[in-house]
Amino acid sequence: EITLERVHEFVFHPSRHTIVEKTRKEVLKTELLRWHPDKFDALIHRKVRSEDWGRTKEAAGLVARWITRLM
Repeated sequence: EITLERVHEFVFHPSRHTIVEKTRKEVLKTELLRWHPDKFDALIHRKVRSEDWGRTKEAAGLVARWITRLM
């Protein structure tokens, strides 16, 4: 289950090297760009089996909405 709490834990996990020396706002902006539906579609769609694409796209959209809420 993708929850706000789990997205927060993932985005701000201390072992993620992408958050070092960045403000909360910078981290969230970077993650929002990564999970934005248009960018996600362009980068990930060809790597996912067609029968799994609907669920994958829905999950990525949910992550993007949670990140927006964290802002």
